[in-house]
Parts: sequence; C-alpha cells; structure tokens
Amino acid sequence: MPISKIRTIDKIPGPDLSHMISIDRNRLLSGVDLDFNGIETQHSTHAIHPYVAAINPPLARTLVETYVPPGGSVLDPFCGGGGVLVETLLSGRSAAGLDINPLAWMISSAKTTHMPYARLRSAYVDIQTTAASLPSPQSIPTDPNLSYWFTLKSIEALSVLSQAVQQITDPDMEKVFQTVLSATTRDVMLTYRGEVRLRRLKPKDLERFKPDVFVSFGKRAELAIQRISDLPEGSRTDVHLANAKSISYADDSFDAVICSPPYADDTNGVGYFQFSKYMLLWLGWSNEMIADYKRQFLGGNHRKDAVEPPPSATLVDALRVIRSRSDNHASVVAKFYRDYLASLQEMFRVSRQWVIIVIGNRIISRTAVDNGQITFELCESIGELHDYYTRSIRKKRIKDLGGDGGGTTGEHILIFRKNRRTNQP
Repeated sequence: MPISKIRTIDKIPGPDLSHMISIDRNRLLSGVDLDFNGIETQHSTHAIHPYVAAINPPLARTLVETYVPPGGSVLDPFCGGGGVLVETLLSGRSAAGLDINPLAWMISSAKTTHMPYARLRSAYVDIQTTAASLPSPQSIPTDPNLSYWFTLKSIEALSVLSQAVQQITDPDMEKVFQTVLSATTRDVMLTYRGEVRLRRLKPKDLERFKPDVFVSFGKRAELAIQRISDLPEGSRTDVHLANAKSISYADDSFDAVICSPPYADDTNGVGYFQFSKYMLLWLGWSNEMIADYKRQFLGGNHRKDAVEPPPSATLVDALRVIRSRSDNHASVVAKFYRDYLASLQEMFRVSRQWVIIVIGNRIISRTAVDNGQITFELCESIGELHDYYTRSIRKKRIKDLGGDGGGTTGEHILIFRKNRRTNQP
C-alpha cells in the first residue's frame, strides 16, 4: 500500500556521505552508470528462481571485478537469491555465502553448483516417472491458509511433485529440483508478483489466472537443466544455512565481503520469510522450523526487553522520534541495529581488505531512517569509508509499504577498507 499523500514522513537530517570522500582519491567507479537501467539481469542461473528484493546482478559483477583481484575470494553473508555468488563465479573468482533463510541457502547452492546436463536430464526423467506413478493427492502440508493461496488442483499436483522430489538421494541434485519445485510453487500461488508482501489476487485477476503446476514445473526444470549445466565446469560455492552474527570462517579469510543486507527486520521491512514460507512448506519444512529461523533474523527476537541501541547519532535521533509514536517499534529498531552491528563486526573480521555494503533506507512509524549514514557511523571504529556511491531503482521491487514498512527508490553503496590497526572490532 503506497504512503498516503496526507501522511507525513519525518526525515532525520544527516550529513551527505559523499562529502566524506577525498576529492583527491582515485574513485574507481566514477563515471560508471550504477543504475544499470535496461541491462539484462536474468542471465545464467539468476533466472531459475526469483528472490524478493534481490541485488542487481550487473551491480554485483561490477563490484566484484573492481575490488576483488582475479582468482580472489568473496563472501556474501546475506546471500539471498545468490546474486553476488553467481556473478563472482562467472567472473572466475571463488565465492562463499550464508543466509539464515533456508530458502536462500537452498537456491543459492543450486544456482552456483555446476552439474552435467545428462545427470540433470536423467534426474528430471526419474521425477516425471515417479510423479506419474503416485496417486493424487499425496502428503499435504498442515497450514490453515493453504487453500487461500492455492487452488485445490494446484495443492494436489504440488503434493505429488513434492513426494517425487523427496525421493532424490543425491544432495546436490535434490537442491536443484527443490529449487525448481519452489519456483513452481511461487508461479502458481494466487498472489501478485514483484511485491515484498504476499497479496492475494483480486476476483477479476483470479478469474484470468489458470495455473498448471505440471506445465510450470516442466518449464522451470528445462530452464534449470540448461542454465546449471552451462555454469563453468567444476564450479561450486561454499553455502551455509547460518547466522551472519557469528560467521564460522577464520580472520582474514576473504579478499572482500560484498552484500546487500536487510534494510530492516522481517516484520517491518521486506517479508523474506513470508515470501519463503509456502515454498518451504512444500519442501518439507514445518511452520515451527521456519519460525525458529525467522527468530534468528536480524532483530527477530521480539521479546519486550529493552535494548541499548548501538553507537550511531543518526540512529539515536531516529529512535527518539520513533519512540514518541511507538515504544514497540523503537524496541524492534534498536534490536535490529544491535544485530546489524554484530554482523558488520563479523564481516570486517573475516575480510582481508574490503567490506562493501549495498543498502537502502527504510521507514517505520512514519520516520525515514537513513541506513547509509547509520552504516557509516557503526563502521567508523572498524573500517575506513574508502568510497561512496548512490544508485536509483526504477523497477521498484521494494515498494512503499505505508508508514510502517520499507519504501525506497535508491540505494547506498558504501566501500569500506578494513582498519588494519585491529583485527577485532
């Protein structure tokens, strides 16, 4: 829902970060059009599964090739749909990723693991054979809203395909066809596309929408088989279902950390887990398991206990306004940035040189929160802001969610150089 014209949004004033950059410095991306309007984004394995609020692939490729030496290594601790990981592999560098969302872990793994065409084709034929032999319906996830989001015909077909995919014994192959099934699930849901929250189709759109699960699965499978087999032979990333607040890699493990972290907690920003929930249910994840991972998301612990906000003057000013409108929102915001700081500290620890953050602003309690300025202030003691850029977003995948949500038409790109005076924040 767009922000009402009569609803005012308070903006917390802050300095222009571009003034923090020395004019004598060699700005490596000066003159580059970082908006990438009209540039193809669905090449390679990017196309096999959508992901909400995904990073722009041409931007990811530009950052990798500019700041990471040939043969170097990149970590994305919020790997999401695998945008940074795919572009790192295609550039001839090594990549690793982690995410606390099981769907992100699964599809990022599938998108970045080369498998031969013949093996993929054989597995697909086996799935088709198994699905044809199973009675319909098979096991159906327990969820009271399932019939709200899917037609009965889709539910029965998804149940059969789910059982067929679960019979795959090879872990890498299983992730591929779990990804195919997940993308199919999204295709046939009775929802609008390109939005950060699930919204059921209106009656007139429901009348026109006639999803066919098996047709969609076939198209998705053919695309995945072709794109995954076209990856560089032997390519593979190290992808973990893990929390960015506690990264398992040793100090200085990567040439660069490149990521687009969440702009806000999952409830008041982009609904990553709402987007993922029904795909994961068809892959055998229970509501309880999904909820447990959601609680580990940045700011996901919504207990009522007070939290001291991390050191950022811009954040403190924003919290003062937010608290005047909602104590609960102020508490959630403080917890999100506490967790965000912990993640930033881990990023600097495992990087040898660069930490690159792509992030947009957010809105909560009718208060605009400048995530670029807050990120700069949180990182002052652990890194030097080496360069700063902004980019506009014309395709508004992150739409205005009213006064208590997201809403952005641009992103900050902050290039930090690791502070070598200390290895620990």
